[in-house]
Amino acid sequence: MDTFTFSSFLIGLAIGLLLSIMVWFRGKVKARQQLRNYVEENSQLKNHLNTTMNITAKGNEALNKELSDKQKTIDNLKSTISALKEKPGRDKLRLLYLWDKSIHIMFEKHPGFATMWASVLKEAENEISQSESGFLPLVKKVFSPTPPLISTKTNTTDD
Repeated sequence: MDTFTFSSFLIGLAIGLLLSIMVWFRGKVKARQQLRNYVEENSQLKNHLNTTMNITAKGNEALNKELSDKQKTIDNLKSTISALKEKPGRDKLRLLYLWDKSIHIMFEKHPGFATMWASVLKEAENEISQSESGFLPLVKKVFSPTPPLISTKTNTTDD
């Protein structure tokens, strides 16, 4: 019986070793397959990240180009505005705009100002029409125009 038990022991040992080798080999195959899946997924993620970064870079490049174009346009407009401000007669137009704005503000704040302004405006128009076609031009040529009247109060005492 010695040989029988020894041979059955060897057969059991062989079957056990064979099963463990099969399980080990199967585990190695699955591990390699999982590793391949991980490597493939990693490469897909890298490609996706690369594509996303390229798209983002192109978008940023386009935005930077548009920003620089807008900045150039703004600089050109600033130089155009400054050139237009320096043209002859612009100071007079600015002054005219300032007066117009102040008149409108006075109309809003002081209602009685409108009637007084209308009468003063008619007087000025009549004076200008007379000066264009009458005796006043000769007088204005001879005498210089009077400066605006500034009321100054001086303290004069008679002794």
